[in-house]
Parts: sequence; C-alpha cells; structure tokens
Amino acid sequence: MKPALSAAALLVTASAGLAQARGDAAPAAEPTSAPPAPRDDVALQASRDYLIGAAIGSSANPLGTAEQKLSLGGIWAFQLGRWRFASSGASALLNQGRETVDSGVSTQLARGDRLALNTSLSIDEGRDWRDEKDPRYHGLGKVRATVRGRLTLGLTLSEHWSLTSRASQDLLGRDGGLRLDTGLNYRHRLSRDTHWDLSFGAGWANGTFRQTHYGIGPEGAAATGLPAYAIGSGWDSLSLGWRLTSAINRHWVGYAGLGVAQLQGAARRSPLATRPTTFSAGLGLAYRNR
Repeated sequence: MKPALSAAALLVTASAGLAQARGDAAPAAEPTSAPPAPRDDVALQASRDYLIGAAIGSSANPLGTAEQKLSLGGIWAFQLGRWRFASSGASALLNQGRETVDSGVSTQLARGDRLALNTSLSIDEGRDWRDEKDPRYHGLGKVRATVRGRLTLGLTLSEHWSLTSRASQDLLGRDGGLRLDTGLNYRHRLSRDTHWDLSFGAGWANGTFRQTHYGIGPEGAAATGLPAYAIGSGWDSLSLGWRLTSAINRHWVGYAGLGVAQLQGAARRSPLATRPTTFSAGLGLAYRNR
C-alpha cells in the first residue's frame, strides 16, 4: 500500500507543481478602468462549470464477455479550480466545442497549440466471476477493484485529425498492471455546435494486466476444470467507433454513438474470451450551466 500511496502523492504533486510553473504569472492587462480580478476570484470563476444528465447504453464489458448488458444511469461533470471531476459519459459534453474532459479526477499539466498533456485518477471496478451465467467461471478469483493513475497525451495533427495516447497504471498494487491505449480520431464538423467523430483504437497491456483479466492460474484451473492459461504482455485489442455530439442550445448537449471492439492475439485465444468481438451503442442528454 505504501508504494501505491507514494505514487498517488507523486502524481498529485507533479500536476500541481507543473500547473504552478506554467500559469501563475498573468499576461499584461490592457488599459481598463476596472482593476484586475484577484487570483481567488479567477479560481472561483473556473469552478462554476457543471453538467448533469442521463445516458443509456448497451455493451459487453469487459471486452471478451459474452453477455450484452443494457445500462441506464446518470452522467455528470464539474470543475474545481484546475481539477475536473467527470463520469465517462460526460467526457465530451462539458466543454463541447472546446476540449475533452477525462473521466474520473483530472487536471491539465501542459497545453500548446497542438499538444495537450493531462493526468487523471479513475476507479477500475474489477470483475466478480460469480456474476457470469456460466457456472464454470464461478471458481475463478475475483478481479479486485483498484485506483488507476492515467497520463494522457493529445496531439492535433490537422484540422480534422488528432492522435491520443494514454498510459494507465494500477496504483494500489492489486494486479491491475499497466495499459497503453492509442487512438486516431477524425472529426467532421456539421456546424459550429455539432460534429461527428470516427475513432480507430489499439490497446497494449503488460503481463500483469493480461494475466489478471485473461489468464487462468493453477488454482483457478483446479477449481473450474478449465485449462491453465499463462499470458504475457502484448497488443490485445482493436476498436472502431462513431459518435455524434451536439450542443442543442446554450445549456443542453447530447450525443449518440456506435462502436465495435475485438480482442487480438493471445488474449483472444484465452478460455475466458467467450466473445472476442463485441458491439456497443450509447445515447445521452445533459444540461450544463453555461
């Protein structure tokens, strides 16, 4: 636990230090009759954004699961100073037409004309094999929930194309391992407030992550009758998604999307991958204060 706490503290300290080094010095103000706003007022101004709404979706999660599940839930996002808090469904809605918000707790480390670097924390809920319909899997050990630290690099390639790479590490030492996900995105604007995105993604994971999610140890094999399966690091997924996002008016925003994902390589050959190709769909509507 101590290494995990140290890693989390280092993540927060680094983001705070970089943010302070970047932006505390304000640019020269133009002549005006009103005095510049104090720093506390500026922070308060940045804390007034929030969004709340609802979404419905159909997916098989995690990838490789046979059961397609329908989910209905709330989506939300708000900002406190430099820190943002968002559910996954709100990631493209709070700042529609401006920039993307990572799910979980996030802050921006650096930003330029073409490059942005963000850090965030999120909860990985894990997996309980007793929830599976097939009783053969009930003897497998539970995949424990954990906190993941994420570092996301976004690069604008042109007016339409962008590239995103994200590293995600288990911070609590619960066999969550390391994941690297990269996506190439094409954005087509239909109007100032509406656009659609076509995204191509690929995922890599180290041996710890893949053994936890797709491997079967000797104990699990003995309890289930399934063959033992050891798996190392490697590329394990490809995905394709399409999403339409629109600011209906000043306050209301919505999205609709479709996706397909497929396991690759050794992960696809795992006895736990009962459905290598999965499809998803989602629809959401939310209110934002401004």
